[in-house]
Amino acid sequence: MSQIIRNISSIREEWKQLVKKRIKKNKRKNQYTVAYQFDQAQDKTIKKTDLLLIVKNIPHTIPNINVFRLKTNIQFSLNINNEFSMGSLSIDPHSNNYKVVRIDKRKNLTILTLDQIDRPITPSDVLYQIFKNRNQQLAEAFHLYDLRNLEASKLTLNQISEINEFESSIKSSPYACYVSIYEKGMWRTFQKIFNHKMLEVLAISENMLINYCNETKLIPLSAYFDVSDGQLHIFKKIFSARVEQADTKRDYINYNGDRFTATLKIKTFIIKNEDKDQLFEYTYCVTDCENKWMSGERVKRNEMEYFNIKPSNSTTDESSYMEQSKRCGFKQLF
Repeated sequence: MSQIIRNISSIREEWKQLVKKRIKKNKRKNQYTVAYQFDQAQDKTIKKTDLLLIVKNIPHTIPNINVFRLKTNIQFSLNINNEFSMGSLSIDPHSNNYKVVRIDKRKNLTILTLDQIDRPITPSDVLYQIFKNRNQQLAEAFHLYDLRNLEASKLTLNQISEINEFESSIKSSPYACYVSIYEKGMWRTFQKIFNHKMLEVLAISENMLINYCNETKLIPLSAYFDVSDGQLHIFKKIFSARVEQADTKRDYINYNGDRFTATLKIKTFIIKNEDKDQLFEYTYCVTDCENKWMSGERVKRNEMEYFNIKPSNSTTDESSYMEQSKRCGFKQLF
């Protein structure tokens, strides 16, 4: 069975059980909390008070801080903001509408469970017009991707055996996988998964990723987004690759700020859960790059810098302890 399907199924069931649990603790009443009616003997009259209710209708088509949430689960923001980025890495557009709420480690996989941020739904036409004003080809690529997600009933279903075969073919390659669910007429991303080789492309360690996601709730990304690119070529490539399942060349960036070009291979599988009438989409993003961009030594150096770990010349536990004592700011008294 697919390693990803096996792991996310168990995590999803566990997560659902945790969400269902609610601890209810009734407040104990005592002499300080029991209300005493001083005026029970008095005649009470109910006074009516005129209230002025002010209703301000805010069009739901205007997204918060230029962030768009669509039924088709397409991620886009008018502002490319890397203020809280991890090193020089970009921030995954999914972070516009999702936050990381759980992290699991499974062999060579790091699994991020996502929770959707409650934002108003924006009609697809709004985003289509924005793209059309910038680039007609971009608008058409978006329209095809949006249409593909809207017509979920027309998607070709796959067998789990196909995913097993595909995972076997990419086990030595860097990849990330998005897992989405279709229910009640809407798509929702549930998880993003990195294998260890993909973390090497990002030039980060698993510990770095876990710390960053816990601190910021954001997701790092290796794609390079050019702030000055008014035509949004990177999004056109993303939309087209999702629809056509085609390989595309794109600019990557790692934690250190190194930019390089690599091939991104997109492969999507649709699995239907007949019992619950749900669709699950597994979108694999496989990177084909030169080996020099996958360096374990670079990852180690970055981890030491990230956690501010001072290198020690000693090798034994005792000498390592002595090294820490030397850096201590307190004087030892005898």
